[in-house]
Amino acid sequence: MRNHMLILARHLVIAMSVLPILALHESCRAEEPAAISNLQFEKADDFSGAVDIGSGRKLYLMCRGKGQPAVILESGYHESSDAWVTADAFPPAVLPGVAEFTRVCAYDRPGTARYTVPPQINDRSTPAPMPRTAEAIEADLHALLGAARVSPPYILVGHSLGGLLVRYFAQVHPDEVIGMVMVDAFPIEMRDLLGAEWSTYRTVIDEPIPDFVTDPHFERIDVEASIAEIRKAPGLKKMPLVVLSKTEPFARPPNATQLSFDSVEQAWLEGAAELVRLQPETPHIKVTGSDHYIQVNQPDLVIQSIRLVIERAGKLQ
Repeated sequence: MRNHMLILARHLVIAMSVLPILALHESCRAEEPAAISNLQFEKADDFSGAVDIGSGRKLYLMCRGKGQPAVILESGYHESSDAWVTADAFPPAVLPGVAEFTRVCAYDRPGTARYTVPPQINDRSTPAPMPRTAEAIEADLHALLGAARVSPPYILVGHSLGGLLVRYFAQVHPDEVIGMVMVDAFPIEMRDLLGAEWSTYRTVIDEPIPDFVTDPHFERIDVEASIAEIRKAPGLKKMPLVVLSKTEPFARPPNATQLSFDSVEQAWLEGAAELVRLQPETPHIKVTGSDHYIQVNQPDLVIQSIRLVIERAGKLQ
């Protein structure tokens, strides 16, 4: 059944768009959770499981490969780590591909959705009160990496709203982060770029699909508060950065009839330019034929972008 294709039956509201109906290889689905002690992290190179981060909470973490720097993959809004082990074409998927040349880890934020049929909220990470902000998510990730013995320096890779989250992490931990890759990522200027459309846009991206409407654990992030936290944090230090952008339009969810998608597309285009300006000599790669899920559609380009950032970071050390 290795080549059997699973169809995601419902559109999931995710970071700044709706998840298209994806064909998911059964062989690419993430492993089921298994509790593992911190002692085991010192004995195994590859592992997947729930890691105790304190205060009675655990987060699911998957790591593969050896070496430094460690690459940390941050998913988009409402998204579990499944997107990093899924490849529609040009395999391998991002996580196993990066594992061929360095250590790489992905994790599940609380309340995020799995690539299952039907979709479900992951039960691999302990639920947390919603809504959350970038500061709370950064604290979780930092505690997780420490508990799992995943040592810096880090290369951070953020998809969609995950781009905003890794940016905050990099700003508050400047001595631990040496490079970033933004995968069709969300800029802090988005509210200004959308103007009058912002309120409608927030409603669209925050609203869960019918399956999760009454579930208090479904991920909700206060985007405006998170942007404010980033603006108040120390400035981003100089580091190599690569920005990847889609070329195909967003899917149009049924709850977005009042939203101008021309405005959304223009805002994302201008937002990508803002991300490029974060660092000098930043490559901006427009991924022809890809929708918002560049890491699923063309994972090889994400993998090569990570290689480039690692090479450039090495020259700056």
